[in-house]
Amino acid sequence: MKQGPVVELVAIGSELLGPTRVDTDALTLARALEGLGLALSRKTTVADRPEPLRVVLCEAIARADLLMTTGGLGPTVDDLTRQILSECTGIPLRYEPKVERAIRARFAERRIEMPENNLVQAWVPERGRWFPNHFGTAPGLVFEPEGKLIVALPGPPRELEPMLERYLLPLLEERFAQEERVLSKELHTAHVSESWVDATLRGALSGFADVEVSMLARPGYVDVWLSRRVPRGAATDERLRAAHAAARAALSPHVYSDGEETLPMAVGRRLREAGKRLAVAESCTGGLIGAAITEVPGSSQYFLAGLCTYANEAKLRFLGVPEALLVEHGAVSGAVAEAMARGVRAATGADYALATTGIAGPGGGTAEKPVGLVYIAVADAERCLVEEVHFGGGREVVRQRAVAAALDILRRFIMPFQEKL
Repeated sequence: MKQGPVVELVAIGSELLGPTRVDTDALTLARALEGLGLALSRKTTVADRPEPLRVVLCEAIARADLLMTTGGLGPTVDDLTRQILSECTGIPLRYEPKVERAIRARFAERRIEMPENNLVQAWVPERGRWFPNHFGTAPGLVFEPEGKLIVALPGPPRELEPMLERYLLPLLEERFAQEERVLSKELHTAHVSESWVDATLRGALSGFADVEVSMLARPGYVDVWLSRRVPRGAATDERLRAAHAAARAALSPHVYSDGEETLPMAVGRRLREAGKRLAVAESCTGGLIGAAITEVPGSSQYFLAGLCTYANEAKLRFLGVPEALLVEHGAVSGAVAEAMARGVRAATGADYALATTGIAGPGGGTAEKPVGLVYIAVADAERCLVEEVHFGGGREVVRQRAVAAALDILRRFIMPFQEKL
């Protein structure tokens, strides 16, 4: 197979190296490249400080045929991408009056006085081109040193994504499109471990050596992608379809989506299609289940109420949990989880009820009831299912995994797993 161009991505921003930000731009760009038969060979994340940024960019330019960067194009002192790319490529910058007019017009439309430092964004490569930004002030920059293409894109997704579609993809189509492309299918699972998914897929896909499998584990979820190289004009591929069907059958009943539907969306769809409403009683998850459900637009059609009954007196008063159960079994118990589910259903008149009680930590655990122990109960008019689960990780991870587990247990309770997703 002919070797394709070397493609790299550098994500610029100190905030991307911390615990609070996820780089979604990389996913967007990687997906777009697949459609052209291109794949990233390397992705680097670097702080917006002069020396590490200079080293990373100069080394990437030396290696790559196509280098894309995200971030660092704004007007502040830590926005260094433009100048350092100029230094690394040896291509000077020139002042572009059209960009200045666009920046001034954007501030005028918003009736905001423009700080003069915004005009640093009007400097563009002398040898190359620039992309207009219809949703921000920083244009995309294209440096074209000998035999290479260096593209600097703004970091905010609402600016990057339209620029990608309108300007960058046509340019890449012209310069780098391959005879083959990568076609992918996905599966999303909940309430299972990454090791179980891996072992299950190894058996199910043993006859599909030509299909590449990749996984991403996050608290409570494992996402799976199946990929295969196909002729660029192919819209479907029978081998990939067969592998996807085999993987889905093997992972059932834990697959909640094979597209962009999230787990709360899948739960909501089932409730909506059944014409039923849900109420939730939460203790250890502290309202996170209700928050997840109501993130879905239109959830008022099926989400009736959520009660965060954290203290025992709240369980007694609002859910009618018998005091004897709390005394005999403790708040963290299957008996109390069942009483919470039945209680919130009776109090609200919901068709389905979901309840959680557990020990998220870091303290409060014992040998009999360790940190990470959670009881999840789901009930309707005829039955109540209680599941005991044990989660590792810190407090936040335990809570996130409990939310995913509770929603998945509810999903399967509403519609038996033998039925179609």
